[in-house]
Amino acid sequence: MQLSLNGVILGQPLDFEGYLALASETGFAGVDFSIEGAMAVADDRGIDAVNALFEEYGVEPAAWGIPVNWQGSEQEFESTLADFPRFASFAVAIGCPRACTWLPPTVEADAAELRKLAIERWRKVGQVAEEYGVRLGLEWVGPATLRKSGNVFIHRMDQLLDMEEEIGVDSLGLLVDSFHWYTAGHTAEELAAVPVEKIVHVHINDAPDKPRDEQIDGQRLLPGEGIIDLQGFLGALKAAGYADFMGVETFSDELKALPVEAAAARARAAGDNVLAQL
Repeated sequence: MQLSLNGVILGQPLDFEGYLALASETGFAGVDFSIEGAMAVADDRGIDAVNALFEEYGVEPAAWGIPVNWQGSEQEFESTLADFPRFASFAVAIGCPRACTWLPPTVEADAAELRKLAIERWRKVGQVAEEYGVRLGLEWVGPATLRKSGNVFIHRMDQLLDMEEEIGVDSLGLLVDSFHWYTAGHTAEELAAVPVEKIVHVHINDAPDKPRDEQIDGQRLLPGEGIIDLQGFLGALKAAGYADFMGVETFSDELKALPVEAAAARARAAGDNVLAQL
């Protein structure tokens, strides 16, 4: 398993090349990146220029965000779906057929109706992804603090796997996040039992020392600084056969207050220390 830089730790935006340079300078093997940012470079200088930048800085593309508005109006959904092949073909051309997004734990609307809509729309998105050889990682969001109001939708891995089975498209899998794995109350045994082909990408981070049901989604720690059993988490991924990238995704005001070089270096060192114990 290798670490990828995730931009949520940074307090200021960087252009695409600056982001790759930062990842390279701070020892990351890959990047969780903006497909729109990469495509802007390609539109200006060509796809070969994008591949040349990855080669120049010695980092690999790990995963990108799915640019389809699946919760929007029918017009918004169909419009973004129609544009999705352009993103998918570009991603394959730069060697990154892995895209991810998250699902809401609660909704104001009827959760059963949203589930029907999700099944219908993700089937369509998944079929397009399948045509291009792209894998889609959907993420459940675990904290109980996000379920104090509204109607509960998806907040556990088993719920998401059940829905994906009903969707029935092989391109759909999981974005597995250690914080959401912990806050949803999952075990290492549950994670180890997931077929490796279902694990599209991984986020690693940690949780502060307070009860599971009091954890706040936007308040996380770097790997190894908190109370999550990351050795159990990583051991389960290893047992499942996962050997790809892990983005260090830590929502932290403290990290964002640092110069980007310092924040990235701290994140990479924390991730390395945890992986060294595996």
